[in-house]
Amino acid sequence: MASREEYIEKLESQLKEWNSQLDELQKKAEKQSQEAKTRINKRIDELKAKRATLRVKLDKIKESGDEAFEKIKDDAEDLWSDVKKGFSDIRSILQEK
Repeated sequence: MASREEYIEKLESQLKEWNSQLDELQKKAEKQSQEAKTRINKRIDELKAKRATLRVKLDKIKESGDEAFEKIKDDAEDLWSDVKKGFSDIRSILQEK
């Protein structure tokens, strides 16, 4: 089990990576048909909202004690899974062409 500090570092790193991936996916979306672009941009907007929520959770983890960390961590893990699925969905749309 990762310590609170390790978890914070891992999540910070993942958020930076997702920012980069979102930029890349937006560029790829521009080269798609209007229908695909619309679907991708909708998913990107959803991911950005979840990413923002995850950022709030991360800030709470930084401010929390160890007891609160576990609950917040569980919520963050659920969001993390949703974001990973969202990236997978976007990649599937890109491969449909």
